[in-house]
Amino acid sequence: MKTKILIPAVICCIFVILQGCKKDESANSPVTIYVTIKANQAFEYDLGYFGFEEGAIMVRQGTHFQTSKLERLDYEKVIYTYIPLQDFTGSDEVELRAGRGSDGASPNTNIIVYIFKITISK
Repeated sequence: MKTKILIPAVICCIFVILQGCKKDESANSPVTIYVTIKANQAFEYDLGYFGFEEGAIMVRQGTHFQTSKLERLDYEKVIYTYIPLQDFTGSDEVELRAGRGSDGASPNTNIIVYIFKITISK
């Protein structure tokens, strides 16, 4: 009798453990944005509107910039701005993380990683 109960219980536990270890497929893949600008030219990217508990952060800063910043306008809209070093030509890369979906009491549920691959030409 104990074996009849024990075997299904063990199988159920193994199933639960395997489901817990399964990769989260709801996570978004990074969004790669390829940008080409001229030397000394500014680039702006509109990340859209965010609620009070939501926003964006810089994960990895570029290395050849004069300006590389996130700015929140009117407490809602977030803009990323990049200006390369004076007369610099070459490439740079920046990574941002934007979070949405917070209800004010819990963390954001929709995280998007943006990778900007920036080419600066003459």
